[in-house]
Amino acid sequence: MTEPADPEDQYPLYPRGMLRRHGLLEAHDLADYLPDWSETQLREGFWPGLDAIGGSGEFVLEQNLGLDGGETVLRVHGLPLLLSDDIWNFQVLAPPELLRPLAEALRALRKRRP
Repeated sequence: MTEPADPEDQYPLYPRGMLRRHGLLEAHDLADYLPDWSETQLREGFWPGLDAIGGSGEFVLEQNLGLDGGETVLRVHGLPLLLSDDIWNFQVLAPPELLRPLAEALRALRKRRP
């Protein structure tokens, strides 16, 4: 007999299970570091910002994808980062020591755009 699955690993709670497993329950939200940015601006700037801090080459720790998008936990500079990206929502959760440089990189990239 198999043990019942953790309810936090079942839809719609599965992101909470991912957060718990990777120590991100107390993580901060990138949007809080860039309050004047729209969700679209965050979505468009995320990967270039991650490249700018040298984090895009990091690896996937866990992923839960569907037709409309999903959640991915990445390891960036040794720290976990949850990227939730689907047609309704874009959110990045990570420890502050990762979000601070990422937010600074996003601001710098925005200033360089014509």
